[in-house]
Amino acid sequence: MMWVEILSRHRDVASRVRIAGTEARIGRGYDNDVVIDDPYVAAQHVRIFRDDAGQLVAEDLGTANGTFLDGSKARLVRIVLDGTQPIRIGHTYVRVRDTSHAVDRERVAPPELRALPIVIAVALGALIVAVEVLHMWLVQTSEPKASNYLSPVLGMTAVVLGWVGMWALLSRIFAGRSHVLRNMLIALAGVLAVSLYNEFANFAAFAWTWPIASDYAYAVLWVGVAVVCFLHLREISRSRLWLKGALVTVLFATVIGVQTLQQSEAFSDAGRRNTARQLFPPALRLAPVRDEGTFFGDIAKLRSKLDDDRTRGLADEADR
Repeated sequence: MMWVEILSRHRDVASRVRIAGTEARIGRGYDNDVVIDDPYVAAQHVRIFRDDAGQLVAEDLGTANGTFLDGSKARLVRIVLDGTQPIRIGHTYVRVRDTSHAVDRERVAPPELRALPIVIAVALGALIVAVEVLHMWLVQTSEPKASNYLSPVLGMTAVVLGWVGMWALLSRIFAGRSHVLRNMLIALAGVLAVSLYNEFANFAAFAWTWPIASDYAYAVLWVGVAVVCFLHLREISRSRLWLKGALVTVLFATVIGVQTLQQSEAFSDAGRRNTARQLFPPALRLAPVRDEGTFFGDIAKLRSKLDDDRTRGLADEADR
């Protein structure tokens, strides 16, 4: 007696067939013990039997596409089956196990904490709204209007819901479960992290005249999007995470590189941008204030330098 398991591309069990005899034939033909609906599988593809030592063996029946061990490109005629490593026939993965095959111990079920993720999601959403409302209040220069506060919040809500819905749909298609709450937590955590960084960058530029954080805010944004995308992909499937991480890294590194090039070209064409892009209340200005004498002294030095440059330019033209 043996069990033949048909695996998905993620190596999860899609179906199991119990074989009562000592031999089983697998193929696309209806005269097999296990029928595989795969156009790259032969009508009679592989025979499973026990050798003289009692081991389960897979024997290729002279097929055009061959039989392979999972992860190997070497075509094999006979494969001794260990019950762990699948074989590949056509585009289908098959694993054969004896009835005495030992299974892992049952997993300990975690306690039911369904309310906790919901509470965390609500808390993250409230923090995001609070950060956005506080920012709008600090930079408000006109008469306060409810629309000035509601429009950004509603717009951000629509974007987050659309983003989560897209990843939930992909998770449903490829993993069989939507994981809406998990995808929501990932998205909200990413939005909160980027929002906090942007607020810090704007505050640093205004309060300390420190523009570096603001100048490279776009890079932080793309890094945050890359991390969020990787976590979403991890929720869909945890197989080949290194490949997913490499693809996400290459994609967003390219995006950051292109935008950095555009920023440098814009700087060379238009000159340095304003240090502070957001005006906050004067009380938040933490850099020391220079007195009037220092300010006009710097102006005088700049004027002297410009006069010297103008004089040098006129002298060069006269020499020509």
